[in-house]
Amino acid sequence: MGSQFSEIFGKLFSKKDIRILMVGLDAAGKTTILYKLSLGEAVVAIPTIGFNVEKVEYKNIKFTMWDVGGQDVIRPLWVHYYQNTDAIIYVVDSADK
Repeated sequence: MGSQFSEIFGKLFSKKDIRILMVGLDAAGKTTILYKLSLGEAVVAIPTIGFNVEKVEYKNIKFTMWDVGGQDVIRPLWVHYYQNTDAIIYVVDSADK
């Protein structure tokens, strides 16, 4: 009985690590979202060549957020970032025509 309680208690109050991958077309706002979440403020971003990674904590959850560049030449590489990803956020700029 004690071990069951301990297991339940551990699951409720232990830190959880979640890996999130943000993808989307170039200039959609992925880097802006990443730094708004991690720093609490918007930053002036340049086009991402490769990727940016930041850790964000919210309550008892630790997110490792990956922002992958959206240029045409980088998109075929997205598949290499999918492994061990818990969630994918596809960012769209609704004002982009």
